[in-house]
Amino acid sequence: MFEKLWKNLPPRYNRIVRMLWSALTMFFIGFGIYLQIEADIGFPSWNALNQGFSIVFPITYGTASITIGLSIVLVDLLMKEPIGMGTLIDAVCVGLGCDFFAMLDPVPATESLAAKILIFIASLFILSYGQYLYMITALSCGPRDAFTVAVGKRCKKISIGTVNNIISVVVLFISWCMGATIGIGTVLSVFGLGFVMDITFKACRFEPRNVVHEDIVTTAKVILTNKE
Repeated sequence: MFEKLWKNLPPRYNRIVRMLWSALTMFFIGFGIYLQIEADIGFPSWNALNQGFSIVFPITYGTASITIGLSIVLVDLLMKEPIGMGTLIDAVCVGLGCDFFAMLDPVPATESLAAKILIFIASLFILSYGQYLYMITALSCGPRDAFTVAVGKRCKKISIGTVNNIISVVVLFISWCMGATIGIGTVLSVFGLGFVMDITFKACRFEPRNVVHEDIVTTAKVILTNKE
């Protein structure tokens, strides 16, 4: 449905609109992450891994996040997943979106555990729908999503949500071994996000493993030449 926004545009403008759409949806994903932070009931598994690395090694949380992110990019390349404009947009715009909503702070803080859990669950649906919205641009995924899709292509008999759950359980175990903080939100993220992804992708009739993504070199050539 959303692909109609750029489907019939000339090649250059097709890519530009897809990039703008990807950036916009990354802000949407940033809102989902903001909700997780606002819920304050535990790190998602990948964030817990960042914390675990910062505990075990003499590095900051931010340095751990960058190191792990770059390592995943290398693994994605080894698994033949393209790195494209979507990957770069993910690296920049999700954080900007999260900071933007943190500045606006549209969701008031609450001490109710039930409310915190509901906020966290809402964030899972927002993140899953955001994944759908940016993946349809076919400009490549963020490092962790690309890794999930790469593993999913090699495990075609199970759903992409189940693949995500398996990866998250492994990441959670490593994080726990490193001394990371594990909370209710961590558990909800590990076992809930994959389930929500399956629901969301099925409702949108979307299979991320079928998307043929474009690498950054191809996108740049199309924008410069206005030719496919």
